[in-house]
Amino acid sequence: MVPEPRSADHELTTTTTTTDWLNAGGRMSLRVHRPGLHTVVVEATGEIDLSTARRLDEVLHSRIRSQVDEVVIDLSGVTFFSVAGLNSLLRAQLLADTAGAHLTVDTGRSRAVRRLFALLPMDFDGVANARPVR
Repeated sequence: MVPEPRSADHELTTTTTTTDWLNAGGRMSLRVHRPGLHTVVVEATGEIDLSTARRLDEVLHSRIRSQVDEVVIDLSGVTFFSVAGLNSLLRAQLLADTAGAHLTVDTGRSRAVRRLFALLPMDFDGVANARPVR
């Protein structure tokens, strides 16, 4: 049997992985997809706290180490965001810098995430001007 020829478009097909993380304090879901060959988008929804931030760390670190050029973290569906989540983002930024990848954080309309960024001295504007966390 002869395999079907693959077009260049086939290489850009989105692959998706979804993980639900349930803990005593709440629930976080992570959806990972690749809109391009060297781009990864990690979408988090629900609550990011001390117990769920560890799973976010694991997913971000594995995706950054997978030799991508761009990592986008979409937090628009996050309903609770603690300092543990912020620490996850900062660790991801350090890892991305080391790996030569560009990390962008998109807060979307998440009031929980925007509130924490507003309290801390960070240069971050959200969706319209999503910038790397540094």
